[in-house]
Amino acid sequence: MDTSRHHVALVRPHRAVSPGTWSVPITPPIGLAYLAAVLREAGHEVSAVDALAEGVGVSFEDDGYYCVGLKPDDTAALINPAATVIAVTCMFSQEWPSSRALIAAIRTHFPKAVIIAGGEHVTALPEFCLRECPALDAVGLGEGEDTLREFTEHAADRSSWSSITGLGFLDEGRYVETPARQRIRGVDDIPWPVWDIFPMEAYLGNTNTFGVYRGRSMPILASRGCPYSCTFCSNPSMYGVLWKARKPSDVVDEIQAYRDRYQADNIDFYDLTMVLNKRWILEFADELKRRNVGITWQLPSGTRTEIIDDEVAHALESSGCRNVVFAPESGSQRVLKSIKKAIKKDKLGAAIRASVRNGISVKTNHILGFPHEKRIDVIKTVWFGWQQAWWGVDTTSFTLFSPYPGSALFDEMRADGTIKELDREYFRSLAVYMDPWESTQYCKHIGGRELAFWRLFGMVSFFGISTLMRPWRAVRAVWNVYHNRSETYLEHRLREWFGVSTLPTRGETVSRSS
Repeated sequence: MDTSRHHVALVRPHRAVSPGTWSVPITPPIGLAYLAAVLREAGHEVSAVDALAEGVGVSFEDDGYYCVGLKPDDTAALINPAATVIAVTCMFSQEWPSSRALIAAIRTHFPKAVIIAGGEHVTALPEFCLRECPALDAVGLGEGEDTLREFTEHAADRSSWSSITGLGFLDEGRYVETPARQRIRGVDDIPWPVWDIFPMEAYLGNTNTFGVYRGRSMPILASRGCPYSCTFCSNPSMYGVLWKARKPSDVVDEIQAYRDRYQADNIDFYDLTMVLNKRWILEFADELKRRNVGITWQLPSGTRTEIIDDEVAHALESSGCRNVVFAPESGSQRVLKSIKKAIKKDKLGAAIRASVRNGISVKTNHILGFPHEKRIDVIKTVWFGWQQAWWGVDTTSFTLFSPYPGSALFDEMRADGTIKELDREYFRSLAVYMDPWESTQYCKHIGGRELAFWRLFGMVSFFGISTLMRPWRAVRAVWNVYHNRSETYLEHRLREWFGVSTLPTRGETVSRSS
């Protein structure tokens, strides 16, 4: 067994989005930071290259994508020459063509290094990725910390790879997938993320954040996993349905450390669903208030609504929570049942009203164009958005359905032939969900252009009703944007659209065959 110490380089590709996408956040890569912490604890040398942060202000067009960050060759050139193991994160399927190009460039620069990729995309399509990208040696499946640590210890001995759980690789052309690795249950034992190998000021000094910009923002995870199995989500194949939360005191310790070391003003929780256990969230809020850390915090990834009442909403707001995101997805009970979105609209409405009453800004997310959705279902979703405007929701979004690998709907659409080839056009289609000028065609009953109309109509009508109901919000939005501030997601986006943020401008155009 090879137990020698290695130099591991962690690499994040540039972002590749549809040209009309309204936001490309510059955010710290918390997944890589956790990997760095585990590797360093095991005694390995660790370095990192983040093409997005290293290329702030750089953009280019590539084969129909708008790309932000360094190009693949420039990224590969920054990798530490001492690296013997190179791990590339590949989370978003729409960016697979870019990730594939980066891995190929890394192989050219490092012909003898062992290259492994991890993340939701490669977990969903491990054999496909290995065959599509011959430069790739292995893929890590699911939660990555223990897999990458063990893989690094055995990197030089390919004959031992079959003993590592949670791994996929090719053995003389034959695909080998080892048994799935069990999820980490002792989440309090996972070391805090390592940030000293990343260009932190590139993130902290950037206003184009994941959540609403409220100053220098750091990411954090208070919990891991999600106990639900929505059919449009790849989480069940990536993490399963185990939800585990850290001790509230440990989370607050980490927040305090970020306040002290990085002068963080705000914390963005990246949890899949943080507000799930009432006793836990109340204990966390009490701990944060007791220590008087002096930060704001928010839930930009979204969270569940079942336990949010006036007691919980007051506890959240009084501890610094300013923005939450809820994801009803649809206003049609038929669609909610078909996608296994286990929510009740009356509970959602109660949670929204409680949040608004207690001074928390609420954003909601909706998806249009599920495969079996009908026009009446879309109309019900738009109507539901109007109800939310009445309840006091500040901002909403209507995006188009994307069949992500790893989701149950993707498997269904592959089986029935709706998705025929995993080619450039398929991956490009996944990128248009936040592009108001493009549409997808995965709905069996409604055309792409009509879905694009309903998306635009839903957004415009929501904000029209919201402004009529609460005209002072429009005045506040103009005032905040003028003074380079934001309190809601709408104001945050307006700052981007009017060029107040640091979103890169378009650069040169390049082309790459797929």
